[in-house]
Amino acid sequence: MVVGTGIDIVNIDRIERVMTRWGDLFLSRVFTEKEIVWCQRRNRPAECFATRFAAKEAFLKAIGWGLRNGIQWTDIEVENDPMGKPLLSLHRKAKEALKTLRIEKALLTLSHDRPYAVAHVLLEERNDESSDC
Repeated sequence: MVVGTGIDIVNIDRIERVMTRWGDLFLSRVFTEKEIVWCQRRNRPAECFATRFAAKEAFLKAIGWGLRNGIQWTDIEVENDPMGKPLLSLHRKAKEALKTLRIEKALLTLSHDRPYAVAHVLLEERNDESSDC
């Protein structure tokens, strides 16, 4: 059963400006090392960072906590499977939030079309009932 949904839209140019102004300080505060390496290898890194930023915001909206209860930006990581599908990998406090809220799946989709990047997160509850059909 769906227990949370979140969507976020980010202006790619805004992320580009923040990257120019704050550089590694911004990147290391918001993104994991894997995300930084992944995005910096892309032809348009700002688009990659913007979609990941939107994904983190969308996840926080979906759980309804925001950056409360100790969740850090780097507790939320966007990875890609071998086919390129984006996946949420949650660590530390974000992972604890899934357990607390009994969430089994966090589904993610990303898109971008300059000047915007968008992400949507859908959270599904763990079903502990056995099916006797």
